[in-house]
Amino acid sequence: MSWQQYVDYLLGTKCVTKAAILGLSNGQVWATTPGFAVSAIEVGVLRNAYQNPEDLYSNGLIVAGMHFVFLRRSGESALYGRKGANSGGVCICKTLTALIVGYYENGIQPGSCNAVVEKLGDYLREQHY
Repeated sequence: MSWQQYVDYLLGTKCVTKAAILGLSNGQVWATTPGFAVSAIEVGVLRNAYQNPEDLYSNGLIVAGMHFVFLRRSGESALYGRKGANSGGVCICKTLTALIVGYYENGIQPGSCNAVVEKLGDYLREQHY
């Protein structure tokens, strides 16, 4: 399966509006939804947030140029952000070699997006990615 097929899978669930899979070490784009450009600099900040998320509580997350309020980190693999009360959010899942970013718009349940992004992350970790 190509990396783009994983992004297409996330979109096909209707729980994710936009998605990207990026190299964890260098921020290289492996696959993405057209127009959803997560920069290497943003990937670096996200990667560092897994070690020390404290800055995110005061500064928030920036993903694909969009600012999100940082909600929390779950274990060693997931970060969550929200644009506003009725504006969508983001789930970022870390695997051994990649970051999976799932963005959802208003009207999609955050938990639904989180579940499909994290499930893909679990699968990729099992496959040693």
